[in-house]
Amino acid sequence: MADCRDYLTRSCSFDSTFEQILPPEQWKIYLSDDSDIKRGPKLDRATFEGFLDDDGRLVEVQSFRQAVFRGGIESDVRQDAWAFLYGLYPFQSTRRERKVLSMEYHYRYEALKARWKALLALTTPPNDVTANGAEEVHLSRKSSESLHNIHEKSDVSDCRCGETDLHNRNSTQNGPETKEDQRLQMECMELQARIYAEREPLDIDNMDAFKKSIRIIDKDVPRTDRDHPKFKGPNNPNLPRLRNILITFAVFHPQVTYAQGMNDVLSRFFVVMDSEVESYWCFTLYLETIYKDFLEDGMLHKLGILTQMLQEIDPFLYDHLTSCEIGDLMFCHRWLLLCFKREFQYEESLMLFEIISSKHLEVSSVVAERARDIARARDFLKAGGRQRVHAEVVRTDFTFELFVCTTILYDNRQALLGCIDSATVFQYVVNGLSFNLDLQHILCLAEKMLLAYCRRTAVKDSFELLEHDEAFSTHS
Repeated sequence: MADCRDYLTRSCSFDSTFEQILPPEQWKIYLSDDSDIKRGPKLDRATFEGFLDDDGRLVEVQSFRQAVFRGGIESDVRQDAWAFLYGLYPFQSTRRERKVLSMEYHYRYEALKARWKALLALTTPPNDVTANGAEEVHLSRKSSESLHNIHEKSDVSDCRCGETDLHNRNSTQNGPETKEDQRLQMECMELQARIYAEREPLDIDNMDAFKKSIRIIDKDVPRTDRDHPKFKGPNNPNLPRLRNILITFAVFHPQVTYAQGMNDVLSRFFVVMDSEVESYWCFTLYLETIYKDFLEDGMLHKLGILTQMLQEIDPFLYDHLTSCEIGDLMFCHRWLLLCFKREFQYEESLMLFEIISSKHLEVSSVVAERARDIARARDFLKAGGRQRVHAEVVRTDFTFELFVCTTILYDNRQALLGCIDSATVFQYVVNGLSFNLDLQHILCLAEKMLLAYCRRTAVKDSFELLEHDEAFSTHS
């Protein structure tokens, strides 16, 4: 990958047009030095535990988000950290509360899964069953039994706490507990889960759409991350689990159903959470926040915001891409849909996914507002203590992931300016960028650009580099 810093200092006396391909003047300084942006170490177990109180509540939420943003998370901490980061457990939940929630999640997921399987069995004629679905329909017809039996036959270790933890918790609180008491509590949870599943909307009159989603899922799942140890090899048992999760989500989210690419998003959660149940809930909670990206109008809207950002930051590059008939930046579709999964090595893509999900640095964040406050204060002093009127327009839809996109384009602008049409742009993006990007460099530049934008919105017609200020430092 060509480093823009190599050509910022080149003499242009031999080329009268060279000035035209340089980045806009106000942004040069942000590419010249990364020394004032500090990336941090990965969040380790000791640091993570330090954010918890004695009962297990994650009380240092902002510090937790900042630590994730600064360095990502160590692999042995990810499962616990992602449970908070993606909403599986509330930050203020205690360890005991999370054990109960874990059991509830298990029963609810099994109830949802049992409901669609039973419905599929009832609506699928025997002569309309494919080879792949024959066994499933047979088992579904056979197992319209209670969730208690489903629980007895399933792998309870998929639920982190299991029956033993629940028994120990109740024994601690209420003294010795009989197996009969434990059985009654399990049956109560089972009944509540069945009621929950029955109340979830399910369009039984639209079975054709349901079965169409299953057919697409059956094509996509066998292609999901087959080089990863979690999914490689013939008859891998984790592939049916991915299928179960995707179908369950599609059935009970009819406004979204299933769209290609969801399998790639889900596989991340499955690799980290190592549980069908917890993967389903993390995936579902995450999709409920970004589902519009999987709808045509939603992604076109996000790409429209990205084009507005690029027009503001690098109008010359935007105009060139427009001349190549790719001004809609459609080649960034995969970046945004899969959160850069195919642009970085797997471990780095996981890190970037959690960094973006930390929501520590956004235009509307406390850190960004501090940057604007400092810019206003310095502008006030430069004006001799006289209040100046600013026309502030803060685009809160300029999210950090869009700054990452813009940074990648900006950092590779020289090569992109050498492309002559949409085909060469796509070829460079796919072959020239994938797995050739420096993640730490991109993150530093993206942070600089976001903070520079915040300063600009605070000080009208001023885009100068402000001196580094410890009060403003985002790594303090």
